[in-house]
Amino acid sequence: MKKILIIAAIIVGLISYSCVNRQQSTVNSHEHSATCNHDHDHNHDHSTHSHEHSATCDHDHNHDHNHDHSAHSSQPAAHSHDHEGGITFGLDQQAKIDFEVVEVVSEPLYQIIRTSAQILPSQESEKILTATTSGIVSFENKDIVEGLEVKSGQTLFSIDNDNMADGSLAVRRQEIEAEYEKAKAEYERKQSLAEDKLISQSELLDAKTEYLKAEKHYQNMIQNYPEGKTLHRATISGSIKDILVPNNSYVEAGQPIMTLAKNDRLYVRADLQSKYYPVLKDIKTANIKTPNDGKVYSLNDLSGRLLSYGKTTDVSNPLIPITFEIKNNGILLPGSFVEIFITAESNEMGIMLPNSAIVEEMGIYCVFVQTCTDSFEKRIITKGVTDGNNTQILKGVKAGERVVSKGAVNVKLAQGSAALDPHAGHVH
Repeated sequence: MKKILIIAAIIVGLISYSCVNRQQSTVNSHEHSATCNHDHDHNHDHSTHSHEHSATCDHDHNHDHNHDHSAHSSQPAAHSHDHEGGITFGLDQQAKIDFEVVEVVSEPLYQIIRTSAQILPSQESEKILTATTSGIVSFENKDIVEGLEVKSGQTLFSIDNDNMADGSLAVRRQEIEAEYEKAKAEYERKQSLAEDKLISQSELLDAKTEYLKAEKHYQNMIQNYPEGKTLHRATISGSIKDILVPNNSYVEAGQPIMTLAKNDRLYVRADLQSKYYPVLKDIKTANIKTPNDGKVYSLNDLSGRLLSYGKTTDVSNPLIPITFEIKNNGILLPGSFVEIFITAESNEMGIMLPNSAIVEEMGIYCVFVQTCTDSFEKRIITKGVTDGNNTQILKGVKAGERVVSKGAVNVKLAQGSAALDPHAGHVH
């Protein structure tokens, strides 16, 4: 029995020794593989290697890669650094045009009332010349036409009533001349009497007053009514707006003959719906878009101001008139219509971008957001109200982003070029 136990122990020991040798062999094999100098094919997956660039990156995109990519048969021979989904518009291209990028900010908004308005002459800019007597009107020369530039004091027309049965200027002139001669002689006579102390100084002063009055009437007749005619001169420098009677026609005293306009100050009048009345007291300014050149002018550009707005309405005209006074820049024509953007204060905050930043593509509006110094992303937006120069952006961009404000059309064209050129962008 004792021998049997000894034999069993020997067998177990042999089996244990064999297992230890096999484990040691396995460990040695792993150590050898970790430190061996043999060539091993390691398939590194570079598909996850991507380059991220900020909107203000300034590093050199032409990286030199010294590791060997020849073994990566599944990778393209060249790596395009085209900012996938973006548009490349290089610094050299930007320098050739009027290019500008602005930061998107959230700012106080204005309530904007967009409507049409009419340009009207101001009260002080027009003068109506009327006939001071009845007679035949005669224009000074054949060049007296509407639109003619005139200067203050320039003779424009005369009225001749020398052949009129009543109120003849010739008769009136004779009367004034006789009164003048009589007053002059009386004054001279009393001067002589005063020297001899035969009359008082008060009597001499009365005679002098009558003489000076008669002299003024006489000189006015000679100047303005020569040879039985009444001369009418321009009272302001400007232009002839209207000629209301034909030449050589008969006119009555007080009848309008022509209208002069200097048009240096104009009125801009709009009629608003009554729902806007509560905000009229908060009006700050207005922008005016002219139909001639399509430009937008602010009140500051035109040295303008809010003149007044209506405080009441009636059944026949429920609209509220609002009037601005502006300086004529030579583009605005009295009687014409313009588009006006009236802005009033509001408590809302939002994003406003220059109209030049917005590009239309087949009825869809978009802007270009800068993702790198030379890379841009097209962003579809939803527009809100506009003041003629800037437009509210309801959706599509957020504060802190940078948007192309000048040169957006060029970036759009670059987008088309990139679509046609498969090698557009940086290649390394």
